[in-house]
Amino acid sequence: MQPRIRNPLIGPFVAFAAGILLARKAEFGVSECLWYAVGFGLLAGVGAWWRKPWLNWTGIALCCAALGALDAAWHQPPVRPAVLGGNGVLSGCVMEPAVWRGDQRQFTLELRPGVRVRISTRDGTVPLEYGTRVQIAAKVRETHGFRNPGAFDLEEWMGRRGIFWRGTAPRNAIPQVLPGICGSLWRRQIERLRAAGLARIDSLYPGDGYRQGMMRGLLLGDKSGIRRAWIEDFRRTGTYHALVISGSHITLVCGLLLFLRRRYGLLERPLLVISAAIAWIYALAAGGDAPVLRAAAGFSLFAVSAFYFREARLLNLLAAVALAFVAVDPDQLFDASFQLSFLAVAALGALQWKPDPVARQVWRLELRLIAETLQLLVRAPIGWCQAVVTYPTAAVRWAWQAILLSGGVQVGLALPMAIYFHRLSLTGLTANLAAVMPLSGAIPLGFLAVFTGWRWSAWLAGWLLTLSQRIAAWHAALEPAWRIPDPPLWLSLVLAGSLILLAARIPRGRWLWLPGVVCAAALGLLIWHPFAPQFTPGVLELTAIDVGQGESLLVGLPNGRLVMVDGGGLPQFQRRQGDNMDIGEEVVSPYLWTRGVRRLDAIAVTHLHDDHAGGVGAMLENFRPRELWVSFTPDSATWRALAAKAQALGVTVRVRKQGDRWSLGGVEWRTLAPAREQEWRGKEQNNDSLVLRLQHGRHVFLLTGDAEAGVQHRLLEENELGRVDVLKVSHHGSGRSNSEPWLDTLRPSVALISAGWQNSYGLPSPRVVDDLRRNHAYVLRTDQDGVVTVRSDGYGLSVERGR
Repeated sequence: MQPRIRNPLIGPFVAFAAGILLARKAEFGVSECLWYAVGFGLLAGVGAWWRKPWLNWTGIALCCAALGALDAAWHQPPVRPAVLGGNGVLSGCVMEPAVWRGDQRQFTLELRPGVRVRISTRDGTVPLEYGTRVQIAAKVRETHGFRNPGAFDLEEWMGRRGIFWRGTAPRNAIPQVLPGICGSLWRRQIERLRAAGLARIDSLYPGDGYRQGMMRGLLLGDKSGIRRAWIEDFRRTGTYHALVISGSHITLVCGLLLFLRRRYGLLERPLLVISAAIAWIYALAAGGDAPVLRAAAGFSLFAVSAFYFREARLLNLLAAVALAFVAVDPDQLFDASFQLSFLAVAALGALQWKPDPVARQVWRLELRLIAETLQLLVRAPIGWCQAVVTYPTAAVRWAWQAILLSGGVQVGLALPMAIYFHRLSLTGLTANLAAVMPLSGAIPLGFLAVFTGWRWSAWLAGWLLTLSQRIAAWHAALEPAWRIPDPPLWLSLVLAGSLILLAARIPRGRWLWLPGVVCAAALGLLIWHPFAPQFTPGVLELTAIDVGQGESLLVGLPNGRLVMVDGGGLPQFQRRQGDNMDIGEEVVSPYLWTRGVRRLDAIAVTHLHDDHAGGVGAMLENFRPRELWVSFTPDSATWRALAAKAQALGVTVRVRKQGDRWSLGGVEWRTLAPAREQEWRGKEQNNDSLVLRLQHGRHVFLLTGDAEAGVQHRLLEENELGRVDVLKVSHHGSGRSNSEPWLDTLRPSVALISAGWQNSYGLPSPRVVDDLRRNHAYVLRTDQDGVVTVRSDGYGLSVERGR
């Protein structure tokens, strides 16, 4: 007789996921995968016929893997439809209602089935709800993310939603509402329900932008009003998950109904059906994001099990939901939220234990004996004595078990948290208890206020939200200031393998401690990261990171030292009120972490324009350089913020001027600009830029910042130049910053241009690119090539393009 398998869906899901991974590495055709699935299915049938369990299980596993590969082959990545671009008038159906992001109003317009454009407009007079037919003039560009290793794949993410272009309406353009309606009836009703809920939240917190934005996000998943600063402490302490609508929200919404059933004896089966329906309605009204849909699906499976009086095992439900969602969309397997959600629940399932009934009875008996002893001592009623003994003991026991569960989840999520977010929270053990509990109270009180309009309930929910924020801030102040680079593959495999063995309690017997020791050692190495960054010794490397219409350069020196020149940022015209994008944190830092970088030796800020200095604050905090090089230290808001952060972190500030020479990392450095006599002119100028000359062996690299014609003309007159081998082209390839005499004098072998994809400035200038090629330069552009790299061993040059 075969042993009963407690969670029979875990194995098929693992095999199915392995098939998807295999299909992503080796391209399989649909028919090929289908034949494999049929063949392995027959193998499983033969094993069952011959009563050979090992053959049966092997055939089932291989069949599931073949089905996973078939699913991946069937769901090919979306292909961008016919080219759409330039200026024009667009008309279609609003598929996602308009939301304000800073001073821009954004909505999704479907031109035809499956072809959508994300539109940005400044107009706020026309209602743009789901199902509205609209016509609007816009300049259309292809969606384009930052093409660096470790960067978020914006094109793939938006393509899965059918969005292939981004449109920007002219400043004075007003959308024109066309007659008729579009979309589905049920979706229009859901969106009306959502809009009514959001409007009620705004009315409950008039003039309070923080509580409006946070409660809109907490209750209905609208993150458009949430600023980055409000949630940073939740991110640092590992409690941000409590702000994302997911399983906890579904549990609180539906758990109330199940509580009413037990409290008032309502009929169980009808209430289960109603609860599941409410879960799905809420999931759709909250935006229909994947985490809340997965939670609704999990609750529905639980309801089905309870409806038919079947035991619902947590890991089995988890595998069933995961299998269903991955079958519909195989790319979810590679989504960070999918992995974190299921790993967290899997860790909880693995840590579940059933108490020994005998031990429980013994424990209760001992508590009763203690209570009776206390009664003899104080002469109080036995009920009071039992309460004094039982309740504090139960609270301590609950807290201890909660800390153990929280710690287990933290360890289980350590690897994906390090890979995706480069964070590990030590305070998360207590923060997940102290900060999440007030939020768990704010959710039902917030819903009560939305449904009833009661001000007291809204005030109490807002107070609990503020309390949770303060608890998270207190924990964040205690959090170590470390960020974790990408771990080596072998360390990831060791940590993951040891966690699997711990969860499965393998090996048994006296060697049970071994996976725990291996896991602890691997976790220590993950945090410590004693591994050298991924750079070639003896080579000077210059990498231009794709930061859009900005600039950030990584200089890897021959002896292993590292210098950043600028940190990227959003150009001033793109900086909008409440903009949450930090280029240094979200674009530059992830690239450095993929290279294994933990510390920098210096950061050079060529000048204080936002597109060069905007990301430097995050770089200072994440990589703690020894020195900060600048051209000026003016009394400006940008510099005061950077100077304060540098002082707090113990970073030495050095002002570099023309004539400064020094050696660092096996390279000779020289500052060519700004001139020593040049004074600060009251505001940031391109000609404030540091111009740095680096020499390694026979090769000269010239980094020019945004220096314009005036500085270049002076350097030509002073005969400070000569031929260079590698030129970082000034000011993103602008025509006024790269004259023909300048380029003819330099005659670089390789030219790097940092510019944004289809930027509104029209950079780089076609004339500058033509002049460089006329001088036989090999031109590398971040807007076309993604991240680009030039390396010199002192004798020869090599180049590498990201695309």
